[in-house]
Amino acid sequence: SVLLAAACLAAGGCQDEAPRDMTAGEVAEELAGMRIDPGLWELTSEVVEVSAPDLPHEIRNRMIGPRTRQRNCIGPEQASRPGANFLAMRADSECAYRDFTIEQGEMRGTMICPGVTARMAGRYAATSYELGMAMESPMPGGATMTLQVRARGRRIGNCG
Repeated sequence: SVLLAAACLAAGGCQDEAPRDMTAGEVAEELAGMRIDPGLWELTSEVVEVSAPDLPHEIRNRMIGPRTRQRNCIGPEQASRPGANFLAMRADSECAYRDFTIEQGEMRGTMICPGVTARMAGRYAATSYELGMAMESPMPGGATMTLQVRARGRRIGNCG
């Protein structure tokens, strides 16, 4: 589910230590203690900033703003294992994971995938999360495009 992916993507990145590469299994272990409440969740995401050399203003403006709003029913089994569900979505993963941590309601981490590096940090609780992501993608000619994305989720009730 998108909720679980966004919540778990939020994990990663220690600034005061050397980066630590991790396997998918190590990330799953780090996220194993994470719990969310089952029920109906509303998920939103928006692009808050886009930057790239020579990016036309009108294209930049079209990229910024709300992107998705959806609702998902999260069952008890999914809610008890959000980290495992997140990693299941990356079964094909050619991604590398770095510095994923989850402590005292804060998550951090970096995923390095072909064509994009995503650095994530956010907060989570049993009934909500907020995640900021900086995604960098190479462009032709050696330049880099950076997108700042904000994702939020909140439990809004019981599943119908």
